[in-house]
Parts: sequence; C-alpha cells; structure tokens
Amino acid sequence: MKLRSRHTLALATAIALEVAGLFPAAAVAAVPVSAPVSSLRGAATTAVPAATAFVTPLAGKSYTVSAWQGPRCMPMPGASTSHSGVDLATRNGSPIYAVGAGVVTATVSGSSSVTGHIDIRHTVGNVTYTTKYLHIWSATTHVKVGQVVKAGQQISSVGTSGNSTGPHLHLELWEHQAGGTKLLDPVPWLKSRSVDVATQATAITAKTAPSTCTYYTTGVVNLRAGASTATAVVANLAAGTMVTAVPGQVSNSFLPVKAGSRSGWIANWLLSPTRPVVPAPEPTPAPAPKPPTTAPKPPTTAPKPAPAPAGSSSAMTTYKTTAAVNLRPTASTVKKALLTIPKGKSVGRILASSGSWRKVTYAGKTGWVHKDYLKAY
Repeated sequence: MKLRSRHTLALATAIALEVAGLFPAAAVAAVPVSAPVSSLRGAATTAVPAATAFVTPLAGKSYTVSAWQGPRCMPMPGASTSHSGVDLATRNGSPIYAVGAGVVTATVSGSSSVTGHIDIRHTVGNVTYTTKYLHIWSATTHVKVGQVVKAGQQISSVGTSGNSTGPHLHLELWEHQAGGTKLLDPVPWLKSRSVDVATQATAITAKTAPSTCTYYTTGVVNLRAGASTATAVVANLAAGTMVTAVPGQVSNSFLPVKAGSRSGWIANWLLSPTRPVVPAPEPTPAPAPKPPTTAPKPPTTAPKPAPAPAGSSSAMTTYKTTAAVNLRPTASTVKKALLTIPKGKSVGRILASSGSWRKVTYAGKTGWVHKDYLKAY
C-alpha cells in the first residue's frame, strides 16, 4: 500500500471511531495522519469478556495523585481546563495495567506532539465501558487491537507524550449508551468496586480548583468577541498581559476571559499560567567619562572588604522532587526536556524563579521544573 493510502486510512479510521462513539472528537483532531493508529476495525467480532475483578492501573504505593477529574486551571498552554480523567504521576517506564478484563479497541503511539493512548472495552453486568490510558510512548509493545486482556495484565508503560508536564498516567472512563458515550469519573467508579485509587497513592498533590484562574498571554494576542478567529477583535493584548478565567469554562478551545475591565475570548494555546519573560529594552550607553586633569591621590589606608550579601548559598533552602519531573531548558513546556528527574532526588537550592517554574541543577544539567514537583527538606 502506498504511504499516502496508509495515511488516508489512518485518518478515516480515527474519524469512524469518533462517529461510533469510541473516543471523543477532540482526540480525533489531535491525531495527525502520520501517527501509528490501530482501531477496533480488525476486532469487530471479538467477544468482550465480563469484567468481575478490578485493580489499580499502576502498582499500589508507586504513584502520586497529581490531578483529579473536573474543572481546573490549565497547567500549561493548550491544556484542558476541564480535566477528563485522573492523573497519576510516577517514574517514567512504570508498568501500566488493565483495570479490568476486556478487549483492546485502539492503540495510538505517542510523540512530543501526539498523546499516545490505549483503549480497552469492558462489559460490567449489562453495561459497556471503555477505559483510556494516556501519555504512553509506544502503544503496541504489550498489546494489539482485538487482544483480550485480563485485570492486572500489563498493557504498556508510563510516558510523557503529548501535552505533559512530566511522566504520568492519565486514566479516563467512558460509559457506552444508546445515544453515544458519557464521561465518568474513574476514581469513585473503581472505589465502588473495592479499588481505592486514593489510598493506594503515596501522596496526593491534586488541588481543588479555585474560583478563578490567572493566566498570561504568551505573545501579542487578539481578545475576541467570540470563541472563534472569525469573530471581531475586541482588543490587542501585549505579551505578558494578565487575564482571569473560570475553571472549566471553554468552547472550541477558547476560554472566556477578563483582561482588566474588558471581556472576551482567547485560544487556550495562547495562554500560560506562567508569566513569560519579556526582554527589557537595552539601556542607552552612558557617555565615556572625561579623564581627570590631575592624578588621584592613593588612599592612605586599605579599603575594608564589603560584607557578604544576605541570603548566601549556605543559608538557602534545598529541595527534592515529589514525583518524576521533566527538567526543561526554559521555563515552559515548549522545548524538549533535558532529562527526567526521578522522584525523591535532591536538586539543591533554587537558582531562579519564573512564575510557577524554578531553576535547579541535577546530574550536572541546569534547567527548569514546575514548582508543584518540589518540596523543601
């Protein structure tokens, strides 16, 4: 088959899955035709086994609950403000397990721009569900579409593909209904089946969403009258302009925001929770001083040494990571990570701050990490 034909088939398959309700339209839009995608097409006749036993998707006491499902402030540009699942942060490469028996219905391998995921369909009683396991790198190392899996069987490994602050598993749960699919919260659903995701975590850093979120424009941005680039421009906002928004409110990837006394809409990929570094204008050089007419007299006594500045390195607090986190070359997720710092590793003292990002050194490399992954010790 020619390459163009394979790309066309991949896109057609993804669109067919969305129409059938196997995953939401947002997921289809996020998968380019070059992504390695497999669908339920080849497994249409595979019987879905009854799921009667359930487990956590990661080994107990190996992860941190870093985000609950529901409204939230975007952790980075382009992220969701209505979180569709639960995030479990852990070390890169940790095994991911099927929460119950079922059939693999989709595999999408990830990249820095594509969120990799595996979908598994389950039958519980007379109801059909699909669980989704996101941010993996390779979706076909352990399973393939049409394969029957058991509860607790490894299906992949934890990664950080797509829009991600660090290695973690994003778990979603969808219930199949006559009119399509309905998003459910996997945490209470599993708890009702004797699997407590919260108590099996080593820590819970997930925060309750505030009444408003503060963001900053990532560049010169148009504040628009509606949730589309086809609507009128209300105002032009300079880079670093502060705006506020209500968690969970979004339409067509646009957020309704307030910028001072003005209200409008801005695309989520043009907003960041971290204030961007706007370079200051270069100062005008001062004129060179005129040479003295007479030579200055040498001092009669040696000058006293200046006192050491307050807050020297010996008095600074040192920090360690609360979960595996990416060390980035800049205070954003735009550029590729330098490396991943494992959980519990010391990064010494904070060298600099930029919004929610902190500059640290680990393994001989200096870069930036998000402050939510650090704690003093």
